[in-house]
Amino acid sequence: MKIIFSDNSLRELINFRGDVIAHYIEANHEVILVSDNNSQLPTQLSKAKFIPININRGGMNPFKDICYFFSLLNIYLKEKPQYIFHYTIKPNIYGSIAAAILKIPSTSMIAGLGYVFTHKNIGSKIAIFLYRFAMRFPEKIFVLNKYNRDFIIKKKIANKDKIIFLKGGEGINLHKFKI
Repeated sequence: MKIIFSDNSLRELINFRGDVIAHYIEANHEVILVSDNNSQLPTQLSKAKFIPININRGGMNPFKDICYFFSLLNIYLKEKPQYIFHYTIKPNIYGSIAAAILKIPSTSMIAGLGYVFTHKNIGSKIAIFLYRFAMRFPEKIFVLNKYNRDFIIKKKIANKDKIIFLKGGEGINLHKFKI
């Protein structure tokens, strides 16, 4: 199976999902990582294909976001994965829409709602609108805490039947991150 992991940061993708990605590689899946190029792939992930993408991680420039969306769409169209995992706000929004257009099943991970959702301004309203539209498309939406789950349901961002609350978190390698 060909699987894409799409995030806004290669460093964070490796740091927080490296063990999951390594598991898929070891199970002989073809793994593709799509993110900005802010890190080096560790040896355990050397069999993964890395596709760098330009993303304006913290900005709200609509032109740059549209370019990012079309870049994802082109990558997904070219690679033809069987499944996509999206992490962080822009991959969750634009990646989920691109995957839906191409009829590729996907899952979104909402680890935290972040700055955009904690402020009441035009940016927050736009983000909630975009999230509400985009979260109709993933098969499942993983959340890491009760507050996020409740907020997503209350704001009608996603159907509660799609939400999977990972009570213990997404898993952390305690050998790598010592107590």
